Amino acid sequence: MTVKNQNHLENALKVGLSAKAASVYVTLLEAGSALSPKALIIRTSLHRQYVYDALYELEERRLISTSGEKRAIKYLATSPDRLLQDVEKQRLETIDGVQALMKLYDHSPAGFVEIIRGSKAAIESEFKMITEAKRGDYLDIVGGAGMSFVQLFEGRIEEWEQLRKEKQIKLRYIGTDEDVRHNKEISVIQNESRAIPGIGNIVNVCIRPESVSFNIYEPEIVTVRVRNQAAVLSQRALFEVLWNVAK
Repeated sequence: MTVKNQNHLENALKVGLSAKAASVYVTLLEAGSALSPKALIIRTSLHRQYVYDALYELEERRLISTSGEKRAIKYLATSPDRLLQDVEKQRLETIDGVQALMKLYDHSPAGFVEIIRGSKAAIESEFKMITEAKRGDYLDIVGGAGMSFVQLFEGRIEEWEQLRKEKQIKLRYIGTDEDVRHNKEISVIQNESRAIPGIGNIVNVCIRPESVSFNIYEPEIVTVRVRNQAAVLSQRALFEVLWNVAK
């Protein structure tokens, strides 16, 4: 697969397409011409029913067009520009949602919600959290922006990891396939990692026993931390669901 088509595959997953639909779509892009279902089955090595499920999904998203009828029907990929538009729309909707959330939290009672802006303040806050953590605590992260978390520390990630080990804090991470490969092969942070294809790359959710933090990296570094047990319990329950379906 070319780098260009790899990017199309990643964008397809980002906008919520299933893996089989993304595979069929990229196969049609690579072909550059209309293909029959039989040809798609051969090229993708997917089960016949999976290909038809994928075609239905792609038609729903208007990512393919058809020619011919019944047994002579063929499918053609529409322009990948639609994928880029959907990715950008999703990104803007996420940012709008986060900003609306921040405005709401800005008016919350003092001590219930913290808003930390800027990389320096974010680093200091993370070190404060790990220093104040109890031995044997946990840190569950739902990500997709894992590398942004590492880059945030500007060379102090080993120091942070040493503190985590001393406190014996268990770390689990759910992110992209790329994040998981990095965590297993390169990262100095020891953790359990699982992947969910297409997970976003704008916000990390960090769940600790006393709080839930939303680390936002675009368009600026902002952390929204909620210190509320109900929020912790609900987010941890969601994390467990995601952890069980992640690979």
